[in-house]
Amino acid sequence: MRKAVLFIAGLAIVSGIAILLFTFAIKDKPESGRKLTVAASFYPLAHLAQKAAGQDIEVYMITPAGAESHDFEPTPRDIRKVRNSDIFIYNGAGLDPWAERVAPTVEQAGVKTIEMTSHFSLMSVEKDEHGHEEDGHGHEDGAFDPHIWLDPLLSIEQVTLIGEALAAVDPANAASYQSRSSQYANELKQLHEEFSKGLSNCGTRDLIVAHDAFSYLAKRYNLNIIPVTGVFSGEEPSPKRIAEVARLAREKSIRYIFFEPLASPKIAETIARETGAEVLELNPLESLTKEEAAAGKDYISIMRANLANLRKALQCI
Repeated sequence: MRKAVLFIAGLAIVSGIAILLFTFAIKDKPESGRKLTVAASFYPLAHLAQKAAGQDIEVYMITPAGAESHDFEPTPRDIRKVRNSDIFIYNGAGLDPWAERVAPTVEQAGVKTIEMTSHFSLMSVEKDEHGHEEDGHGHEDGAFDPHIWLDPLLSIEQVTLIGEALAAVDPANAASYQSRSSQYANELKQLHEEFSKGLSNCGTRDLIVAHDAFSYLAKRYNLNIIPVTGVFSGEEPSPKRIAEVARLAREKSIRYIFFEPLASPKIAETIARETGAEVLELNPLESLTKEEAAAGKDYISIMRANLANLRKALQCI
């Protein structure tokens, strides 16, 4: 009798574990009448999703304000938000590696997933003869540059893709999503025109940036980027690289060295000190700082601040 009781208890425990694992593996059933939800891996995608979705859809930004998307690791609660969303949007190309890891499982659970960079022809980052990164356009060698959102025209394509995905998931409101994404596309087009005009007549087209995040922007507006480090922020440049960038700054009479709000400005300050230059902020918009979020700043306002600083550094009229 005792063996039978133990056997039944064991079966109950095993069954309980199996049910728990099954529950974790599948998407929770949506509550009747609840809002559709979109989970976005980091700020630019959450911003574009909200613009396309409007206030009737809940948009979760998984990487919080002030965090670096490349280094971020989600909590179990974050993963649950992703798994229970209707759409999961992530960048890919190495920028949000945690999202690339969870995307296949999330998709199997029935969530519509969008790897944004898979819809674009990416610039590749290759090595020159000295071992430094330089931007090309092939897809054979080197890593891909993931910073597509810094080109306003590519952001138009992104918000359009998001609007189409929302319409596919919620066809009853398709016209609203298409209207909102089209409206924001017009605002982004206006931003592009401001950049085109503002950077058309400048004394120089060379600029030194903290990390290699601005190649799409540079290609669009005919700028020459000299990055201190590679495509992912947080890398430490070698003394040799710092000396080389300082030499280029002197040779090209560069007056300003750009730093980023989420990173230490020490390297930029060091190069500025050695060359007699000053430092200025250029925001790659991978995340908002907590202060920017609290002040209500967003993609367009920060891009306009970037444009003002670019015009100052490049001596534009």
